[in-house]
Amino acid sequence: MQIAKKLIVTCAVALVLSMPASAQGDLSPQGILAIGKMAGACGILDSMIQFQKSTRMNDGEAFVLRFWEVEAARLGMSVQQLSDKCNQSVSAYDKLWSAAESMP
Repeated sequence: MQIAKKLIVTCAVALVLSMPASAQGDLSPQGILAIGKMAGACGILDSMIQFQKSTRMNDGEAFVLRFWEVEAARLGMSVQQLSDKCNQSVSAYDKLWSAAESMP
């Protein structure tokens, strides 16, 4: 359990050091979990887009757009804001992942 705590603290420090100063005060253990949760949800949303691109399902684009609109509204965002939040979350997750990989 002690190793897990050290890993979280090290990852958090690495992420904080790579973030703009304005965002550094927002990182907490819950924040790290939120990043992972949002990045995962965004991965699923992106998979819907990729699936539609590859299958060209009838009315699939309208379905995907509607799904994104409903999800964005549920979160109190526009589709563009959700897309931006996804990009930020995935980027932060990637930084956490890289920091964890570089640990002994």
